Amino acid sequence: MKTQTTLLATLTEKEITTLTTQVIETLATNGCNKKNFTALDLWNIQKQKRNFSSRRSA
Repeated sequence: MKTQTTLLATLTEKEITTLTTQVIETLATNGCNKKNFTALDLWNIQKQKRNFSSRRSA
């Protein structure tokens, strides 16, 4: 026979309101400049990959 146990302790009304309050968050987007991915970025990634591969095999 299975017995039921409560996994959560009984909470007071104050604790319930503290846990269920909604927090409104906003992101600051005015200071972030979004940089576009360019061909130079791709070239640098490929260059780093080649350098890593050559060091790994040596």
